[in-house]
Amino acid sequence: MHWCFILLLCYGFIVQTNAMFRTSGLFPPTSDPNLLIENMIKQSGYPFELHHATTRDGYILALHRIPNRFDKTTENRRVVLIMHGLLGSSADWILTGQNRSIAYLLADNGYDVWLGNSRGTTNSKNHTTLSIQSAEFWNFSWHEMGIYDLPAIIDYILHETGQKQLFYIGFSQGTTQFWILTSLRPEYNQKIKLMSALAPVAYTGHVEGLLRPASFIANKFKVFYPYIGFFEMLANTEMEKFITYTFCRENTATQPFCELIVSMIGGFSVNETDHTHFADYLQYTPAGCSYKQLIHYAFGIQNPGHFRPYDYGMLKNVLLYGQFVPPEYPVEKITAPVMLYNGLNDFLANPNDVELLNQKLPNVLEKYTVTVKRISHFDFVFGLHIRDLVYNRVIEKMNAIP
Repeated sequence: MHWCFILLLCYGFIVQTNAMFRTSGLFPPTSDPNLLIENMIKQSGYPFELHHATTRDGYILALHRIPNRFDKTTENRRVVLIMHGLLGSSADWILTGQNRSIAYLLADNGYDVWLGNSRGTTNSKNHTTLSIQSAEFWNFSWHEMGIYDLPAIIDYILHETGQKQLFYIGFSQGTTQFWILTSLRPEYNQKIKLMSALAPVAYTGHVEGLLRPASFIANKFKVFYPYIGFFEMLANTEMEKFITYTFCRENTATQPFCELIVSMIGGFSVNETDHTHFADYLQYTPAGCSYKQLIHYAFGIQNPGHFRPYDYGMLKNVLLYGQFVPPEYPVEKITAPVMLYNGLNDFLANPNDVELLNQKLPNVLEKYTVTVKRISHFDFVFGLHIRDLVYNRVIEKMNAIP
């Protein structure tokens, strides 16, 4: 049990140190995260609007909009919603700048661009009744994001724009929650013109890298999760920003170590890492999540070939699902047209798992595997050449749909 004591000491040290940073005056108070996004978008020469959608279970989600500058009419407006991955936020889609960011590229192509922020991330830490300090606030996984967050966001956007359908682009967890929504609430398939899935994640039995051993440990201790409460993990704090700036910026001896850790999670690629801006990206990500999200993915990694809701244990599973193990998500009910985009060196959206998803989805227009070079998971957002490798094709396919 000595290692448990050491872990507790380490956790206490981190919490205390972070509190000291907050009160020491070394760093200015955290700016409004929505204002930071607004400033970045406006400085790039684009208009910006801040919106909020409230879910059925009370979470208040920030939506960042880059309105169509070219067409002010509402008839047949081309609307696109872009959702980030685990530990990401809407900032991911603008950090790489005008020539690489898919948000700006779509805006330049005449799209009304909406950037979503899932519950618990930097920009969406509000609730109608719950305190962010409460365990109840953090009692969610990507299952709740699928059945509550996405429908609230989609309905809000369609109402605001006067449209009946929108384009959807999801990365990683942004695809996971889409599969959940459109399989459990099939009526939402009719609201999607095209789903472009970047590094799609559903089945995770072939996940590689650091998360595989971590998932094994998580699975071993699942009996204890009901007793330790729910909490936030990997928040975007002043301490995190200080550490990443100190150790991960360009020309520091420790930057390669930072990049190695990221590659051991998402996969290795050649000549795609933006060394110059690597530390800048880490000022916005990780953007926080509930530990329950990570545990939910861990269950999938340890149960190959299955894509299921959260496993609460046999007794609670019977009460919630009517069976000892959670049921499979009925992905065969997803009728929205889907484009799958994946890389060969992706540790988290392994090609074998993507192919399994491809076989189960009934309306895949194309599975496009990048073969020009072997790209990793995070290259789909931050890769130096991702515009030429993937984004141009994504936009071309979207433009071809009336």
